[in-house]
Amino acid sequence: MNELDALAIHRNSIIIDGLNASYFASPGVLTRLHAGGITAVNATLAAWHDLPATMALIADMHAGLRLLSDRVMQVTNVADIHAAKASQRVGMIFGFQDTSPIGDNLRMLSVYRALGVRIIQLTYNHRNLVGSGCLEPEDSGLSDFGRQVVAEMNRLGILIDLSHCGPRTTLEAIETSQRPLAITHANPLTLCPNPRNKSDDLLKALASRGGVVGAVIFPPLLTGRPQATLNDYLDTIDYLVQLIGIDHVGLGPDFMEEMPAEVAAQALRGMSPETLQKFMAVRPSEGFESISSCANVTVGLLQRGYSVEDTQKIMGGNWLRLYQAVW
Repeated sequence: MNELDALAIHRNSIIIDGLNASYFASPGVLTRLHAGGITAVNATLAAWHDLPATMALIADMHAGLRLLSDRVMQVTNVADIHAAKASQRVGMIFGFQDTSPIGDNLRMLSVYRALGVRIIQLTYNHRNLVGSGCLEPEDSGLSDFGRQVVAEMNRLGILIDLSHCGPRTTLEAIETSQRPLAITHANPLTLCPNPRNKSDDLLKALASRGGVVGAVIFPPLLTGRPQATLNDYLDTIDYLVQLIGIDHVGLGPDFMEEMPAEVAAQALRGMSPETLQKFMAVRPSEGFESISSCANVTVGLLQRGYSVEDTQKIMGGNWLRLYQAVW
């Protein structure tokens, strides 16, 4: 297929960014999402934040949505994603990358859902009241409270994200949940031995429950080096498709565009000096440097021989199916 035809398919498809941790208060971030043809994005609003900080972030996002209602809209259900596509706006799915915002109060989950939060990661890199993160030296699995959180998120229809969870916490959440789950942004450990990535067994366990895995473009999780290319990303997608099936793979690039230095410092908290040095040396992946270049992924998949239908599944259809099953 030639590039012009592939770009037309991208423009006409529902494209979902499964995880984006950029600084959404910046107009440039929204401009990049539009340029990339993104229909909807799992937008990280909070992670390690406490209740007051989280509520302030949600209030800021709601204010921004009102000011930019001609370009962006909130997504709380699958119909909203279709509406975003029809109106050529970017649909914002509110997401957390930690359960710290609920503290020890299970009832806060229903409050956050009422405010529009639809995806919550159980842990960030370290241990919290729910379970263990991937950087903990010992993963103690889900706590009793964590099992209550999983059950309540199932009841409310909030998608459980396991991307930064440790291996045991990840597996126990998969076994405990009554609904499909997500790994919104992680790559196969087999291809890149980074503690943030997931073993083949965990990826297969997630898929067996109807879940979706979002492939990450960030070089340390993709190649283990400071640089990577679009072809490396497509290779990882190929591997995931062969491992868990075409219906369980999506995009989870994990861009952190225009992130303020103080936020980046908090996100990297607890990493060793050696890891921090490697992180600072990372360069954007050639061919997929920004979410604005997302059409290159569609072109690349089609040129590798994926059918239009299968390409559309990876580019957004699989996330859409998962959201429908959970929300």
